[in-house]
Amino acid sequence: MAALRQPQVAELLAEARRAFREEFGAEPELAVSAPGRVNLIGEHTDYNQGLVLPMALELMTVLVGSPRKDGLVSLLTTSEGADEPQRLQFPLPTAQRSLEPGTPRWANYVKGVIQYYPAAPLPGFSAVVVSSVPLGGGLSSSASLEVATYTFLQQLCPALASPPHPVLQTRAQ
Repeated sequence: MAALRQPQVAELLAEARRAFREEFGAEPELAVSAPGRVNLIGEHTDYNQGLVLPMALELMTVLVGSPRKDGLVSLLTTSEGADEPQRLQFPLPTAQRSLEPGTPRWANYVKGVIQYYPAAPLPGFSAVVVSSVPLGGGLSSSASLEVATYTFLQQLCPALASPPHPVLQTRAQ
């Protein structure tokens, strides 16, 4: 039986750029990627002081985007298996208003990184997410999306980039 061919990062990037052009009418200014991963030993023991041996995979999440001036975040995913809606828009958090989880569930990972990103204020942005990491398959699709989002925010605000916030480190573990 032949193995299924997985798209390479260049193919995912091309798909993300195409989707961004179609959705937002311009070329994206930034592009990042983050791998999926598998735990070879120690599944779910790391947050109980246990040891794990993770391995990065060739499966990737790619995020492309550009800043916007209106304080909104506009997202689109073309990832297979993502819940609906695949498009959404929301305002950035403020001191008076936090981001609340909701639907679609995939966007809650992006919202969580934005909410706890250590640099403020962030500019609004438009972004497209494309991933070859299967959702719900035990290959850390959510962690891959969170790392891609954090890396994107670091590129969006390079002067504000700093080591991960302790809350992010705790929740990512």
